[in-house]
Amino acid sequence: MVQILLIFGILIGLYAIFNNIGGVFSAFKIKDQTLMTAKLLQSLLPVIAGAVIVWVSALNLYDIFRKKQ
Repeated sequence: MVQILLIFGILIGLYAIFNNIGGVFSAFKIKDQTLMTAKLLQSLLPVIAGAVIVWVSALNLYDIFRKKQ
């Protein structure tokens, strides 16, 4: 059961990364520095959170499979 939740966490993290990575790249096209910073933070924070979710879920899933052997 825990493995299913960890795989689900990886999928949610990947969704967060791929859904928001376009906003990070499009933020650099905005000329106003204040709007660029706001757009960058709005898109970059979910990307970082998704990367952390993927990292923690994958590491825990790896540890579970390693302990079974």
